[in-house]
Amino acid sequence: MMLKCNYKSITKPKFGNSIDENEDNLLEPSKSEIESDTLVRFAMSDGATESSFSKEWSDLLVSSYKDKSFDKDHLPETIKGISDTWLSMATAIELPWYAQQKAETGAFATFLGLTINRELNTFETIAIGDCTLFQIRNDELILTFPVNSIEEYGNTPNLIATNQQYQTEFEKTAAYGSGSIEPNDLIILATDALAAWIFKQKDVGEKPWNHLSNILDNYLADFENWLNNQRKNNEIKNDDVTLLILKLE
Repeated sequence: MMLKCNYKSITKPKFGNSIDENEDNLLEPSKSEIESDTLVRFAMSDGATESSFSKEWSDLLVSSYKDKSFDKDHLPETIKGISDTWLSMATAIELPWYAQQKAETGAFATFLGLTINRELNTFETIAIGDCTLFQIRNDELILTFPVNSIEEYGNTPNLIATNQQYQTEFEKTAAYGSGSIEPNDLIILATDALAAWIFKQKDVGEKPWNHLSNILDNYLADFENWLNNQRKNNEIKNDDVTLLILKLE
């Protein structure tokens, strides 16, 4: 019998920005996929604010995870194909000269992909950058990927570039992981600002996954107020925030 996957998600822009300015993107399975497919895929990407069309780039990355291969052998080819799509989109728009110069540099984004096999009770994951996966079992954090501590967060995470001139070697930047899943496991995917807060809370003996689950389960409308209070108190960096909580049953 396949495990059931129940999930909730939310994404919010920086404080002061509109929804359209949110450069995070998220891939979630359709209702039919979550009910019947053996393989269930999720993905998250955080576009770099200082680059052009980074929102579009992060959207292309997550949507491609649904049907393109991100394994070690095919990743360069996959990213090249997605980059070509981004370039076609970017060059189709008439821009002023200063924006055109910026667009020629390209866009950059972090990426995290998760594939769950519900027959084998396993998962595989890929990450480039600092979007982070947390796995909780019996109310204890048993795995983090690819980041393992708050000290690893900085202003220069690994990024996927649209311009091959600025693309670093995937052998050095792409991290691959795998593991087993059990009924009642909780898996959290979070972009960097919220992921850093999770680590910070854990380091002082808290179990922040319970608080986040409670907010999404019961007070979804209050998430933005809670988030902005954390930002105001300098507990969470004022950045786009995306959260997905997956419960396995």
